[in-house]
Amino acid sequence: MAQQAIEVRPSAGSQNQLYVATALICAAVIFVGFAPSYYLKDVIHAPPPLSPLTMAHGAVFTLWTLLFVTQATLIGVGRPRLHRQLGMLGAMLFGAMVVLGLSTAITAARLGHAPPASPDPKVFMALPVIGILAEAVLVAMALINRTRRDYHQRLMLAAFIMITQPAIGRMFIPAGLAGSANQGSFLVIELMLLAVIALDWRKVGKVHPAWLTGVAVLATMHLLVTWAFAGAGWWAATAAWLTRA
Repeated sequence: MAQQAIEVRPSAGSQNQLYVATALICAAVIFVGFAPSYYLKDVIHAPPPLSPLTMAHGAVFTLWTLLFVTQATLIGVGRPRLHRQLGMLGAMLFGAMVVLGLSTAITAARLGHAPPASPDPKVFMALPVIGILAEAVLVAMALINRTRRDYHQRLMLAAFIMITQPAIGRMFIPAGLAGSANQGSFLVIELMLLAVIALDWRKVGKVHPAWLTGVAVLATMHLLVTWAFAGAGWWAATAAWLTRA
């Protein structure tokens, strides 16, 4: 008599551990990347001084990051109700972060500010503007699918991984790799996303469709930024319109 195969499904707890661990790693990356220019700026006395707009953007971004880690942890410890109760605050903070992030990027380009070894500031502006819009697409899709936990968690985590790109780019500069910061940071977040997908695949036995959405949005973001950096006319016109006084 043939022995019947028993399907072993991963526990929700093991999957939640992956999300919590990834959220903590991303938060640590954000802190390290922005430590010299924001978090520890007063300690190391790094120039130049931050504008009120930049300080406000950094504060809201930090609050949203901490809330994201908190909400991921609440799911990990079996507190989904409190997670949902904090969801509205998270949505409002993310909306404010998008507005402040776009304003900061446009103002920096208008004033001629860009990281070392970057393209012209109006060209470089493509990176934060397109990046913020791409992340907003994923977060919006996650909120639309908030009742479908499997989609919601994965879309939010993909967005959080993408949000680490500016922090990672800043890590290249002190290492003397400023010229590689933009493309290098894309490579890192792409590898991060693929690693999480692979770990999730190992746990659930398939690639969830939400991950495919995340990969598609990230690939589109990378393509558009590369195209803009190459001197695309559509971006030159967009940048001129955005920075018009």
